[in-house]
Amino acid sequence: MTILGIPYIALALYYWTMSVTPGPNNVMLTMSGVNFGFNRTGPHILGIAIGCAVQTFLLCIGFGVLFEYFPALQTILKWAGAAYLIYLAMKLVGAKVANAEAKPKPLTMSEAAFFQFINPKAWVKATTTASIFMPVGTSILASGLAIFTVCTAVNVVSSSLWAGFGVGIRKLLSTPVYLKVFNYSMAALLIGTAAYVVLV
Repeated sequence: MTILGIPYIALALYYWTMSVTPGPNNVMLTMSGVNFGFNRTGPHILGIAIGCAVQTFLLCIGFGVLFEYFPALQTILKWAGAAYLIYLAMKLVGAKVANAEAKPKPLTMSEAAFFQFINPKAWVKATTTASIFMPVGTSILASGLAIFTVCTAVNVVSSSLWAGFGVGIRKLLSTPVYLKVFNYSMAALLIGTAAYVVLV
């Protein structure tokens, strides 16, 4: 099915593949599902969907030209994303150490949305989607909004699966010791992802 020159099925399948594969968002969603349950992870899911869709829309209407004129911007975003991943990892494992009554909280919708703009995988996904599926010779605004809609829908579903996975293994981690081991392992994975981001 093609409307406004956009092959919707191909777009959805491509974006699904890019979204559902492991990455910073999906690690964080799994952690949130385990620690806070599905309902409290809802704003996080919506934030990812909105943030990624807005990011892709901006690239569709020409925002990507900034990277051509200011290549250092990509490097800045890469380091900012890595720093934020390390911050989340430290927040996850350090809350109880720093303050016995402090408890980690799930990301809000705005926090999850803004994270996409320093999330290297999200930029790759948005850039390739805009460059491959943005049709030539059609209304930029209409086509961008159409792609925005598809990206939002796909992200909600893929993010829900990862959060649901976290909820599914929550019972296995009901013992505090196991939950602590899981959180430390996920924090280590986030730090490893941060290192990978700045080294590649």
